[in-house]
Amino acid sequence: MPPKEKVSKVRIEDTAFEMTREYGFSEVTARKLAERLGCSTQPIFRAYENMDELREDLFYMSTDYFIQTMLSKKGRSPAYMSLALSYIEFARQEKNLFELIASVDDFGTQTITEFLKTDEGDRLLAKIAGDGILPDKKKDLFLMFWMFVHGMAALIAGNRVQFTDREVRGYITKAYEGFLSV
Repeated sequence: MPPKEKVSKVRIEDTAFEMTREYGFSEVTARKLAERLGCSTQPIFRAYENMDELREDLFYMSTDYFIQTMLSKKGRSPAYMSLALSYIEFARQEKNLFELIASVDDFGTQTITEFLKTDEGDRLLAKIAGDGILPDKKKDLFLMFWMFVHGMAALIAGNRVQFTDREVRGYITKAYEGFLSV
């Protein structure tokens, strides 16, 4: 009789990630995850002390996925519109991942101001504002704009508002132009 196949931590993470995308992390229980994996809960708790540890790993996986999605979007102009629409599109299409990323518990990740000091933050700032804007002004502009766009994305993802793409573009343009004049 051949030995049972071991369930790897990577397979647990990948399966939990897909379940989170489909149903939200609150629906990912050890029992449901084990059922999807076709095993008992034992391999899950061998890989993770508890479900909170798994949730933390899923948070980071979701954040990485989100960042790659945001940075890969091209073709829309102006750049600030591209980033804002990509973020809102992510919130619409990946509501469950967005909910996990936007949760209050950030597992000690960087603040937005810390992120802006990284290479990825520099690339984002370079995309969002044109030449002639001083670096400190770019950061202020990004922070104000990000708070606005994040609020809009959260409202859309939570089905609190229903905006057409045209309405979203209009609000984003007004906000950006208003923040530029501050």
